[in-house]
Amino acid sequence: MLKPRHIIFGLLPALLFVAGIFGFRAFQYKILFYDTANQEQTESKPFDLIPILPDDPIVGVPAAPLTLIAFEDFGCEGCKTQNILLKELEQKHPGKVKIIWKGLPVATFPYSSEPAHEYAYCAEAQGKFDAFKEFAFANHSNLSKQTLETIATEIELNKQTLQDCLASEGPLQYIDTVRKLAQILHVQHVPTFFFDDKQILTPASIDEWEATLGL
Repeated sequence: MLKPRHIIFGLLPALLFVAGIFGFRAFQYKILFYDTANQEQTESKPFDLIPILPDDPIVGVPAAPLTLIAFEDFGCEGCKTQNILLKELEQKHPGKVKIIWKGLPVATFPYSSEPAHEYAYCAEAQGKFDAFKEFAFANHSNLSKQTLETIATEIELNKQTLQDCLASEGPLQYIDTVRKLAQILHVQHVPTFFFDDKQILTPASIDEWEATLGL
């Protein structure tokens, strides 16, 4: 038994929808995906609107007044750290912040993190994204097929529903849409956060998160 402590032909219509929102094309931007927990970051100009996709998981209270949009990867050490910080922030300021979580698989070693995002999509479809997220981050360096199957068992996903979901086009289509959106937004690393439709410097502490969000 694993314990939490141990343990998307591309979608052209979706791309055109997103590109139409911003009024420019994705190929205008160079994108570099890598884990940069300690990488110096620069703030971006605000966008008029960052689309919230129907399949985006919402972490926290949906009616919370403050909204973060997060591009994260289960195989990312910095994302794991931010997951811990944001849970602490929620405990300190309950009901104040919600996170629109956009899974962006970039890790390739020792395992590609893309299958984890497929499982996450299917866990969300069963209303168990939060539980999956905690186990996946706890096992961020060991996201093997066996680990993912064990997590699915631990959080009691319906096996047949899970297999039908994984065999469908939904997971890979969603991942592809997120990748295209990230490219349009010039996301260059994970984790990347947007607040008030503007990319922010990733806070390194609860105090920094409070200052950024005005809590």
